[in-house]
Amino acid sequence: MSPADHIQLCASASADLATVADDHAPRIMVGFDGFVDNIIDVVDKRIDDDNYERIPTIADFGKRVTAVAGRSTNFERVIKQTKLGGNGPIMANAMLGHGHSLTYVGILGEDPIFEPMKERAETVHNLGPACTTDALEFEDGKLMMTLSDPLRQISWKSLIAHIGEDGWHHLLESSHGIATVNWTQTLGMTDVWNKSAELLDVKPLSTRPLWFVDLADPAKRSVQDLADALASLQKLQQHVDVVLGMNEEENRQVVEALGQTWPEALPALERAEAGARLVQEATGLSWAVVHFVKEAACARSLPDGTIESAAADGFFVEKPLITTGAGDHFNAGFMAGLLAGINPVSCLMVGTASSGYYVRTAISPSRKQLINFLSEQAAG
Repeated sequence: MSPADHIQLCASASADLATVADDHAPRIMVGFDGFVDNIIDVVDKRIDDDNYERIPTIADFGKRVTAVAGRSTNFERVIKQTKLGGNGPIMANAMLGHGHSLTYVGILGEDPIFEPMKERAETVHNLGPACTTDALEFEDGKLMMTLSDPLRQISWKSLIAHIGEDGWHHLLESSHGIATVNWTQTLGMTDVWNKSAELLDVKPLSTRPLWFVDLADPAKRSVQDLADALASLQKLQQHVDVVLGMNEEENRQVVEALGQTWPEALPALERAEAGARLVQEATGLSWAVVHFVKEAACARSLPDGTIESAAADGFFVEKPLITTGAGDHFNAGFMAGLLAGINPVSCLMVGTASSGYYVRTAISPSRKQLINFLSEQAAG
């Protein structure tokens, strides 16, 4: 994509987002995880009490680890920040910046890190204590060390025990947008999707809400688990408009689980668009959305059965202030664009701008901040 084309897309997305009314507040429901995130540097050299040099890359860290195989060593970790974490809370918090009315269902526990989000939410259904993540951040990525046993609490049985079938149906019925994220670590998620589809078979919804799904690194699950999850989403698709969000590696895994060939030889922007089209065509879900480090793409099925796709460059920054949660901010921005009714390319731009703003500032942007960010990018 040429710089001139990107500038034009920034200007168009800023204008589209500016048309959204100030009182536009779709009702969203997000679940189910919750993590307390520690953002951590791994120390390379300690200079004094207050200063150190960090290990810069995952490759460098890997060399240090393998070099001490068969022996023992110590890695000093420095917690730079403790923050609200988990795909659900980060996405929900980002969507609050767009003025959405939030219901959160998940494991937030009593940790004060979640209190600001709870106070801004309309309703919170707290299903139990939260998990913990130590996010080791490097210049070329991050290693997420999780203690995720509390996610075992998430199941159809526990959900209905807390809310009831009628209560769950009411939440689905009253939501314009739904997001169930972190499928990989939430082993009960596929069953929740299946049982929700069965409930809606008996008691259909009066509308078709958007239902966003983020698999969140399915490599640790079996190919059969992933295929079963995709089949359950196809059942849900009969009642809602499923939006399947994927990063590059997740897109590859989904494409291959569907028996398709990953278009690895294509340039990145074309590869993202082709990957989105492959997933949408194979599953029949309403939307397939792909976000790479520098590019993003989406594909959807039109009423006449044809597939429409779009792709755009994002807002890459070589040395981000933070990376943990970048994908969740893309998801929130893209979903906010869909709920606002703006066109697919502008939805991609809002998603990439949300992520780009966040990694530069460590702040979840408001709609006004995104409008200004896009305008500034359009102005060079």
